[in-house]
Amino acid sequence: MQSLRRRVPYWFVVVLLFGFAAFQIIMNPFGFSDLTQRYTQDVANLLIDGPYLYPQTGREQVSVALVDDASLRELGMPWPWTYGAQARALDALLALKPRAVVVDVLFVDPRHDDTLPELVDEIGRYAKARVPLYLVGSPDAAAGAPPIRRELLNTGVRVLDPTIIVNQAIARQYPATGACMGAHGPRQDCLSLALSVYRDLYPREPLAVPQGLMELVWGTRANPVNAKWMKVTDENGAVHSCGENQEIGLLKRIWLAFLDPSSLRSLCPYTSVIPAESLIEGRDDADVAHLAQNRIVFYGASLSGVQDRSFTPVNGLLASIFVHAMALDNLITFHGRPQQNVVTLGSITLDNNTAQLIAVVPIILILGWIHVRGLKRAPRPRKRGEAFAYVLGKLAEKAWHWFGFALALAVGLALTMWAGLSVANWVQLVFVAAELAALLLVGFPGAVWAYCHYVAVGIRRLESVQEEQGV
Repeated sequence: MQSLRRRVPYWFVVVLLFGFAAFQIIMNPFGFSDLTQRYTQDVANLLIDGPYLYPQTGREQVSVALVDDASLRELGMPWPWTYGAQARALDALLALKPRAVVVDVLFVDPRHDDTLPELVDEIGRYAKARVPLYLVGSPDAAAGAPPIRRELLNTGVRVLDPTIIVNQAIARQYPATGACMGAHGPRQDCLSLALSVYRDLYPREPLAVPQGLMELVWGTRANPVNAKWMKVTDENGAVHSCGENQEIGLLKRIWLAFLDPSSLRSLCPYTSVIPAESLIEGRDDADVAHLAQNRIVFYGASLSGVQDRSFTPVNGLLASIFVHAMALDNLITFHGRPQQNVVTLGSITLDNNTAQLIAVVPIILILGWIHVRGLKRAPRPRKRGEAFAYVLGKLAEKAWHWFGFALALAVGLALTMWAGLSVANWVQLVFVAAELAALLLVGFPGAVWAYCHYVAVGIRRLESVQEEQGV
């Protein structure tokens, strides 16, 4: 058996390891793949991508004008606002010369409001000023029903689908397509909200529409301007200023990212925030002017009791408008080529499982070759004077197997840089490579080969003896 273990053929090692890898990747035993992907995506956002690697290119071009509970208290205005009040806020934004405005407030309620014509007129002022204005429509509108009030729809304003994807109760991904919102209600096969806005406003950097889902990268460092006015309430009801020091050292961040990720989440959003009260009151504020001028401004609300909220990996519960803003931030930062959960090579699209299976092949070929080559070497000398060389040889042998871990990491990074595959969708490859290296370290392929070979040869010998004895 020991002799057979050392004579395991290279092809058998490759087939066995590929079968093990394929089972892990495709069959997803015990939900290992899903848990690994999403957990790693969250850790990457908290530990690496968000705080250190994600540039602020998009944040310098995207802002959120927010109506929150503090705004309502200061203004003494109940929610929902009248259409006239909404028109005042939008007119104040228009005066600040934004590049475009996306209104994430659903104007579908048929309530009677005499100020509705004011909002209709405001839409006309945006068209006259040639500032793109987008409204969100109801994806649940009945067949034939308009996605927003017909009086607003008749102005010709662009209406977009605000649908958000929630994976395991967390907003980690963003749809590439959504329902087409028009006069005849929602239809299929239009771009999602953030992708539609990007395509309209950035024609010089063509949009590479994801063939699957867009993987969100969340920034973690809240805009310092938010600290001047914004306060947030934690789950215990305590009020915190966004100006509180949130700097955490690298070593402590690594520790908390793996063991206590909730302690790294900041309730203050990464995106620049314009307080709605400054718009209604007409304040002359240089910060507000800077955050609106020549920027894409998302206008919406974050109110207690309102269900339009999403849980994010780095901020906890936020208004869903920040998900749209972060998606557009990603598109701007990555120049129209966001991270996705598939690999697109020319006209061919591969899902992440297929991409991982292809990527694991060279890893298996290299690891298998190193393993078989080591088995075919002559037995190590046992002389006392050569003990040190023997130990070094064993350490080198183990180091070669760790090479598989580094190789898988390199392949994964290449998939991210060249094919746009998100880290969350290839990180399992690193764990699988470590498992393959562990199988080689314990000699699993050789043991299987020896057992199968021994059983097969033993049966033939037994049959031969039985024939000779006439049994």
